[in-house]
Amino acid sequence: MAIESRYQTVTPSLSLRDFISHYWLSLDNPDTTYVALPDGAVDLVIQVNGASVGSWIYGTTTARVDITLAQPCYYLGIRFKAGQSRHFLNASARELTDRAEITDGLLQFGLEEVPEHLADGSLADRLNHLLESHLAKQQPSHHRIDDVIHWIAINHGRVNVGEAAELFGKSRRQFERVFLETVGVSAKFFATVMRFQQATALMTPPFRLPLAAIAAELGYTDQSHMSHEFKRLANVSPARFMSEGVAFLQDRHGH
Repeated sequence: MAIESRYQTVTPSLSLRDFISHYWLSLDNPDTTYVALPDGAVDLVIQVNGASVGSWIYGTTTARVDITLAQPCYYLGIRFKAGQSRHFLNASARELTDRAEITDGLLQFGLEEVPEHLADGSLADRLNHLLESHLAKQQPSHHRIDDVIHWIAINHGRVNVGEAAELFGKSRRQFERVFLETVGVSAKFFATVMRFQQATALMTPPFRLPLAAIAAELGYTDQSHMSHEFKRLANVSPARFMSEGVAFLQDRHGH
């Protein structure tokens, strides 16, 4: 898989790791399409084409999306962890699901200084400072829903939604409403996505387990069940994913 040569990824500072999954940078990328798979996350994407700069918020997706890349352009991304975009955006995750919106009025912080740092080694430091400064002004509040999101993620979706609602501590209806508003998809679908993401990890090095073993490990009814769910989300079969080395940036990081 050659994705590393096309995308540079950087882990944020320690103080931001509860909120930001990673930063990614694409310089001199010959690809004309970027494939986005469901991962429960929201992204801020900045496009630089000479002196022209554009920025968009990409909400979490419920199916594979093939995004056209303009050439020649540089791209920078900030991937918010599931449920954490609320600390940085003026829109709920639910409002952004399956949508890409220009950032005008959506960001709670400015991007004026970021593009000039794209091609030098100060980019990560600049982003860390920018986001840390924002959170210092608007202290993020921990919510019980964050514990539920984390619980579903670390269990790779192998959870009972009823138990998730109990962990939340309110009624099932309240839980489902808050989860959808915070993450952008239902708790049941998020669990499906977390299991799918773990399946993709187990299909690629250093694991690369047999499909039957992955299905058993992740609690699918059988391999056919896993294949059906995988194809619904990725639009390719697990066998093709493994044989052709299909690679997606999202799968390189946790949530």
